[in-house]
Amino acid sequence: MSPDPPPKTKPTLTPEQLTEVQPGMARIMDEYGRRYWAMYYAAKAGNWDLARYMHRNMLKLGDVAATLRPKYAEAMKEFEGGHMRILGETLAAQDWKAFDAQYRLAITASDEYHDRFKYNYIRFRLPDHPPEWLKMEP
Repeated sequence: MSPDPPPKTKPTLTPEQLTEVQPGMARIMDEYGRRYWAMYYAAKAGNWDLARYMHRNMLKLGDVAATLRPKYAEAMKEFEGGHMRILGETLAAQDWKAFDAQYRLAITASDEYHDRFKYNYIRFRLPDHPPEWLKMEP
């Protein structure tokens, strides 16, 4: 009878290694933008639950961004305390017209924040179709 293999050990990561694998703003903002896109089409289809879900998760991503990338913390706080707060109110009220108007204002504000940090080549643009990976209708 052969002996049991030694137990597997999990690698121990140093704080520096953990820091290296944290997502940067580009990865966080990619997910933020995809949720922003989905939120729009969910609200447009009257799927307010899905739109609010996307909104809530965007706020969580904003917290992650502020924690992992403190350089952007104040700007994220400003954007979310203003534009995202108002978007949340329009979603709670299920007010498509107000949501659509605020959504577009937030895109303009996003461009201004990118300018502030010298990323004037980054511009969110709403695709002319909903994301294919989600059912938008309630």
